[in-house]
Amino acid sequence: MKIKFIITLLLLSANVIFSQEKIIKTNGNEIITVDNFENGKVENGVYICNKFDWKIKIPESYSISKTKELEETEAKGNAELKKNLPEATKLQKRIHLIGFELNTQNSFSASLNALENTKKMSLEEHKKFTVDLLKQSFGQIKNARFEIKTFDIKIGKYKFYKILVEGFNASSNKLVLSQIYYNSYIKNYLFGVLISFNSEKEGKVMEDNFLSSLDK
Repeated sequence: MKIKFIITLLLLSANVIFSQEKIIKTNGNEIITVDNFENGKVENGVYICNKFDWKIKIPESYSISKTKELEETEAKGNAELKKNLPEATKLQKRIHLIGFELNTQNSFSASLNALENTKKMSLEEHKKFTVDLLKQSFGQIKNARFEIKTFDIKIGKYKFYKILVEGFNASSNKLVLSQIYYNSYIKNYLFGVLISFNSEKEGKVMEDNFLSSLDK
């Protein structure tokens, strides 16, 4: 059974901003340089953010996500998100940083939301709000069962909260897809990462890759 997951990095997020449409693969020692990202650049298979001090390696055999695919995913996520938000709530435009994927079931995405003109929340309050909204949204998916776990974690100098969502086929109790959310306040932004995977091995590759990018 295919479960429809809501692929949304941050609450109050809207259309993706992403200027690079090329698919770029890292193969061994191949040298790749791309410098026309709107919010950073890729050099030799490493994304370098220009919003804050952050670099992340694109795993070997992974491709940088296409703009169209990101926009379609974002639109679907927003449509589901609006069902569980007050009618007057406006979705804030987000700053997309980097997305890469092995395939449609195993992917990584990172983005920022500016904090100006938003409701002021502590990280703990934001975690609770996010969990409540995920529970409402996932609870509407038929023939599926979800388990949600939360963690507080410090990565390098930043405090994050982590949400692990596991989606099961309700009939067979088979694990279908997992998602890991990381959120933190960095400078005047809410920085968010979403890792989606159906392979435990690939999930670990992406998560370890992210953790090492900030653990300094």
